[in-house]
Amino acid sequence: MLHPGDAEILNFLEQIQLARNVAAGLRCYRLRTMCLHFGRWLGLEKTQLRQLVFLSYCHGLGKIGIPDSILLNPGSLSEQDWVKIREYPEVSALICKQLPVLREFAPLVRSHQERLNGTGYPDGLQGDEIPYIVQVFQLVNIADAIISKRLHRTRNESGSERPYWMQAVEEIRKEIEAGVRDPELSEKFFQFLELFYQGGG
Repeated sequence: MLHPGDAEILNFLEQIQLARNVAAGLRCYRLRTMCLHFGRWLGLEKTQLRQLVFLSYCHGLGKIGIPDSILLNPGSLSEQDWVKIREYPEVSALICKQLPVLREFAPLVRSHQERLNGTGYPDGLQGDEIPYIVQVFQLVNIADAIISKRLHRTRNESGSERPYWMQAVEEIRKEIEAGVRDPELSEKFFQFLELFYQGGG
């Protein structure tokens, strides 16, 4: 799946993000793990699996330029802050374009915050304009963000009968209703999540 030299590049990318923000660096590894499991479960080709791996490590490179006061702000962001946030996919893509080994992933990285209904950024892409592999990555990306926050928040709380990953399912269902996510692909992801978090095959 990976090409010769890929492992060294990925390790380098991880170290850069660990140096900037430990949580971001660790998240790269979590995304890579879930992306590979979901991709294999979908029966994706080796080339597509490689794209998922590099998306996991490259999509957030542009966040290096976002101040901690914005990036780590637990409260509401101002409109000016959001302008800065919305710039990072473009910056991530520009960084990828600087290295021949990453150049092929730049368009995928640039589009990872797009939405099927055209409300995403930076280009307002719609429907099939968003590559399928990016849509796969987006589901893993949003699920990891929601699940990680839920686990952190409930560490010291009493247990709930509802599986913690179900919050991700509920949030994605809302996005399906809003026309943001593909219903068919999302339903496959829900099936995968149940298996992934309950130890299924």
